[in-house]
Amino acid sequence: MADFSSKKQGTWFFFDMDNESLGGIQIRLLSPVEEERIERLTVKKKQKPVRGMMMETRTVDEKMKNRLTYDAWIVDWKNISRDGKSVSCNIENKMSMMEITDFARFVVDGVLSLSETNETIEKAKVKNLESSSDGKKQSPSAKDV
Repeated sequence: MADFSSKKQGTWFFFDMDNESLGGIQIRLLSPVEEERIERLTVKKKQKPVRGMMMETRTVDEKMKNRLTYDAWIVDWKNISRDGKSVSCNIENKMSMMEITDFARFVVDGVLSLSETNETIEKAKVKNLESSSDGKKQSPSAKDV
């Protein structure tokens, strides 16, 4: 059985998988509801007449959209410093750190990795494989997923 969690916790991506004490960033994906909320807050739609027809124009507040998105993506971090000074995980520091190319790439790579993998479904598949009736591992059918 797939057990979905409603907690908004993220997945830790460590800078060195063999040595977690070196630090890392806890990242999560946005839910469709959060994406919609950010869209409502950052996109303004207007109807304008153009050559006798009403046309919709969209204006996006990119700065606000990025701020809300980065704040939602980054849940926490450990052992992060900027120019030799320890940095706490808050929205202002998230925005500041996302201006650093290597940091931003690390976060975006984590988001892409999460979007390619559904951990809950993967755990359910493994559980199904382990509990097959003849004891042999079998690949799950679409029905099992």
